[in-house]
Amino acid sequence: MSSGVVIAGGGLSAQRCAEALRQGGYSDPVKIVSIEEHAPYDRPPLSKALLAGTKELHEIALRPADWHGEQDVELLLGDGAAGLDVDRRKLMLASGSMIDYEHLVIATGSRARQLPGSDQYENVHTLRTLDDAVRLRNVLEPGKRLVVLGAGLIGQEVAATAMGHGAEVTLIEAESLPLARALHPELAQWLVDLQREEGVEVRLGARVTEMIGDGDRLEALLLDDGSRVELDEMLVAIGVIPNSEWLPDEVGLLTLRPDVHGAGDVAGGDHWELAAHQGKAVAHAILGREPAPVPFTGWWSDVHGVRLQGLGQPAANDEIVFEGEPGERDFHAVVSRNGIPVAALAVGRPRELPRLRKLLAEHSSTQPAKEAA
Repeated sequence: MSSGVVIAGGGLSAQRCAEALRQGGYSDPVKIVSIEEHAPYDRPPLSKALLAGTKELHEIALRPADWHGEQDVELLLGDGAAGLDVDRRKLMLASGSMIDYEHLVIATGSRARQLPGSDQYENVHTLRTLDDAVRLRNVLEPGKRLVVLGAGLIGQEVAATAMGHGAEVTLIEAESLPLARALHPELAQWLVDLQREEGVEVRLGARVTEMIGDGDRLEALLLDDGSRVELDEMLVAIGVIPNSEWLPDEVGLLTLRPDVHGAGDVAGGDHWELAAHQGKAVAHAILGREPAPVPFTGWWSDVHGVRLQGLGQPAANDEIVFEGEPGERDFHAVVSRNGIPVAALAVGRPRELPRLRKLLAEHSSTQPAKEAA
């Protein structure tokens, strides 16, 4: 009997791969191996609805609780990938056990990057997993002083959600403006202004020079401008690190071996749509089918009750044209380079997204996303 497909990782790519395999008629064993104790769930709500307390675990699960059993997809939870013998086609788990595979899908995602030395404090958080979100949610309450270090999407969303809990929030960003890869400077400044209008203290161009703690709790940060920021809790949101250190140092592992595939963060699929696409594309490769075209992917966020939907990667000197009322939080903007649309943002206008996506795709000479290996 075939040892089937083993999917290392329990996120969106893993789930979509398993679904596509079964939908495509694959009848051999399918196993999902995850270090987490939870079946695959949707991560975007972690910093929004789940953190806000308006949704619980069963509401963010990617499939109903009985789906994996009904589809004969085995879940091996709480025991993550730790090593790989590609010649013998064996995946080693953290527990020391080994799993044989015919095809291995590497979809182990990423972990939150730590501020060096901050992990010694019990009131310093990161946000990457369901357990992280629940832990942070449990300490947010009116008057609690929360420092969010890093003003990327996670930092922006947590700052907004924490304000909804009544916390006092300080958002600290090392760069002069946040989200340089995703937002034109005028749009980044609009987002900063939005946070400030809602009561978030935003500190830009500020770097931490010292952490001041008492025992196992962090009490304050010293910044490079000499100021001191007092806090009760801190979220470190300064990026992620792909969970790939367990892989052997083989050049081209994900491209030269037909039995090993990659999807999600380890394969460059760092956006929701692309991660989902890559999981399906891997399944199609295993089934011997042609993958669907790579989508022109984007991102979305909910900040202070406003839906933001972005496409493309703008540059600071690109031309930008607004339509609507930025001050009313109801507009969209198109960013052009040499007269060619390269990026767009819709604020409070979800119905504009298909048109904007089509506009950018029509003018794109190359797909902006990476295909799964």
